[in-house]
Amino acid sequence: MIPLGGLTMALYPEKIYRSMAYYRLSKNDHATHESDSISNQRKLIQNYAATHDDIELVGEAYDDGYTGTNYNRPGFCAVMEAIESGKADCVIVKDLSRLGREYIETGKYLEMVFPDKGVRFIAINDDVDSDHRSQGDDILIPVKNIINESQCRELSKKLREQFRLQRSQGEFLGAFASYGYLKSTEDRHKLVIDDYAAEIVRNIFALKMQGYSQQAIAENLNHMGILPPSEYKKQLGLRYQSGFKSSKRAAWTAMTVRKILTNTIYVGELVQGKRGTPNYKVKKMRERKPEDWVVVEHNHEPVIDELLFSAVQKMMQRDTRTSPDHKTVQVLSGLLFCPDCSRAMCRRVVTRGQKKFYYYVCSTSKKGIGCSSHSISQEKLEIAVLHAIQGQIQSIVEMDTLLQQISCNELLAVKLKRLDILIAQAAQELERYETFRMKLYEAMTDGLVDREEYHQMRKRYTQQIETSEQALHELEQRRKETEEESAPDRTWMEQFLQYQNITALDREVVVTLIDKIYVYENREVHIDFNFRDEMAEIYDLLNAAKKEAV
Repeated sequence: MIPLGGLTMALYPEKIYRSMAYYRLSKNDHATHESDSISNQRKLIQNYAATHDDIELVGEAYDDGYTGTNYNRPGFCAVMEAIESGKADCVIVKDLSRLGREYIETGKYLEMVFPDKGVRFIAINDDVDSDHRSQGDDILIPVKNIINESQCRELSKKLREQFRLQRSQGEFLGAFASYGYLKSTEDRHKLVIDDYAAEIVRNIFALKMQGYSQQAIAENLNHMGILPPSEYKKQLGLRYQSGFKSSKRAAWTAMTVRKILTNTIYVGELVQGKRGTPNYKVKKMRERKPEDWVVVEHNHEPVIDELLFSAVQKMMQRDTRTSPDHKTVQVLSGLLFCPDCSRAMCRRVVTRGQKKFYYYVCSTSKKGIGCSSHSISQEKLEIAVLHAIQGQIQSIVEMDTLLQQISCNELLAVKLKRLDILIAQAAQELERYETFRMKLYEAMTDGLVDREEYHQMRKRYTQQIETSEQALHELEQRRKETEEESAPDRTWMEQFLQYQNITALDREVVVTLIDKIYVYENREVHIDFNFRDEMAEIYDLLNAAKKEAV
């Protein structure tokens, strides 16, 4: 009460501001400053309002877990709606960083949006009040906004570096594990096999090896009542939400099957960082180049072995379309090629009376744009392929028998000796090119070559030196790895030996063992088997060991 001329008058504020209290807490604030908690921000603003007669709190809004560089926050949007509707004409925050950490956008609200709408803005700890703004505030506020943005930029940089380090160490940073895996209950950055889903994944790969199309596999899974990955995650209690909305329950699709068949996570490889933002200001995710991905091999227990995975990838890269009345592809589909034009062979049907005869012909010839037919009946071709497979398996059985008769130490000694010879040859070649390059300058000064020829030849020799150095390094690395071997790798041999009793062709056998089949014009069939380089190396080792024994 203030006495005035013998009268007692009450001092009331000229205007009561209807104020919205706004609190914000980012994900990083949770682990750093307790003073920034929502409850502490609320207490601070309530105490401020209680001691200022011109402030009336009419509501509050908050954003928990939202970055200060993004203004599309639900709580902040609620504040703006209160302003637009006329419910509030004042915004109170703990400090400027709670409003935001992006210099330009924060400045826009302080200098344009709030003044234009007649809104008073108060940042308590920064001593900012737009109703009592001094000239110093015109400098202080932008400086503080710049500092806040700088802090956000540095924090973003540190987080990016931390995430990249974690990814490079094989720590899983995704929200949800891929179908077939779960996050470990002991370490959420480690993947462990989900036995049920992993068995479904194995079944998908098995069906593909049997020749089923992706669509046929999806239909098979739906018919069996197996939940697709999205529904399975929900059944596990995970708060999973797909980017695709549907009124019906999700189902297996050919695309879902394809994603599983091509995902290297099932061979123990962890690939992360495929998508990201260019900087902390841009929130839209973008695809990154493959060379920027973080790949860690042998990171976790595989669901599928690498040989099976590799065979499936090869199948999917080739033309293996199914006919409308079949769910599986033909046994030899995608493997047949014309040796003259290198194009694929295609299957055609010839009807004679009530009978149908199947042939394979060169696709170039069939289109009438060149080459010859290279025609061969399906029956004769499949018999020839079966006999070739049986012969190849028998050769590997004999090879395996010979290997078992030679001690591992003998084979290792032979292998190292051969590598030593190759290393010596590579070193001599490198020395030869270095000598040529060294003598070039002398050749130019003697007038044997001009300056232009000198530079051209020097460039060519430098390239040859680099190639020779790389070849020498690879051979030395192979020798080092060979020294650590305990026995020859028989994994590829087991791929053949498992089919020793084969009497008929099926898709799995063909894809596992064969790379390409060529049909010549005279109907001669030539087959390139898988692992032919490994087989040639073993033959060389056996021959060398035989000579050593003589």
